[in-house]
Amino acid sequence: MKLDAKKILVMRYRFIGDTVLTVPFLRNLRAAFPQARIDLMLEPFSGQVIEGCPYVDRIIPFELKTIHKYSTQTDRGKLAAYRSYLRLLREERYDAAFVLKRSLSSALLVWIARIPRRIGFATEGRGLLLTDRVVYRQNQHEVENFLDCLRAVQTPIGSTKLELWPLPEHETAARERFRAAGWRENECRVVIHAAASLPAKQWPLDRFAHVMRKLREQGTVRFVYTGAKNDSALYEEIERLGDFGGLNLCGKASLRENVAVYRNCDLFFGVDSGPMHMAAAAGIPVVALFGPTDERKWGPWGEGHVILSKRLACHPCKPHKCATRECMEKITTQEVLTALEPKLRAVIAGKGRTT
Repeated sequence: MKLDAKKILVMRYRFIGDTVLTVPFLRNLRAAFPQARIDLMLEPFSGQVIEGCPYVDRIIPFELKTIHKYSTQTDRGKLAAYRSYLRLLREERYDAAFVLKRSLSSALLVWIARIPRRIGFATEGRGLLLTDRVVYRQNQHEVENFLDCLRAVQTPIGSTKLELWPLPEHETAARERFRAAGWRENECRVVIHAAASLPAKQWPLDRFAHVMRKLREQGTVRFVYTGAKNDSALYEEIERLGDFGGLNLCGKASLRENVAVYRNCDLFFGVDSGPMHMAAAAGIPVVALFGPTDERKWGPWGEGHVILSKRLACHPCKPHKCATRECMEKITTQEVLTALEPKLRAVIAGKGRTT
């Protein structure tokens, strides 16, 4: 049944990558309901990446500690937190809620809050709590799964591109960082991202160093490291392995500022992570390494990206329960170089340089 709503809640409150991938959903929702009030419930750290989004009226911070190493929490207990969110939802009197988070607690929250239309995935035993049940497809990209929630209420789908909104001062600051480091515009800039939210998604650091040494043989290549402050140690180890002179911005730039950094780079190489999705949204080619997670669902969205993955018998698995990381270990440096080198040559040629 078609949706008629003046006040809409969207719940997808985990992880940077998930947040980036909700943008096509939010754009199409706003296009269908230009006069509606649209609120988005997000985990605060991940919420930074979507600041400036013109498709929502308010971001509601959702603070509960999870297995994700970047998540945050308040001093109050879990029960007290849920009670406060329940009170907020009841006070707001939403007409509809899109429950993009696939958890029993999220569906239970909007059901207890008596929101009339509750649209979401019929997984985790939530079907009876929803008014509009959507089939969740495991072999489909998450962007399309989110859009299926709109299709379920007869909402038309237009553009499905990703986008993010750094401020002009972020763009200026990114360019100034490169100038201060002595980098020239015609040098190739490659984002290296070795950090992941879970250890099972990581690739050996010595292999990153080997690939980077080979990339430098192609021409003048500069490396950029981004992430949280605690991620800096990974790149310090990579520098010990190769003395690459990389620009380490871990903990020095916000998520939104990093989008501007990516826009001023030429290529992203790294593991399955939130920054991988940010780079795709920033419009640069991505070469991504996938292990325990399903690249069909979580791969970089858009054209021109390359994914390397080893589908073992256990694929896909729960990355927080994987102890061996065998699938990541099986990705070789030569396979990575075969994917990266043509893209790097194209960048160098486009900048008018020879190898």
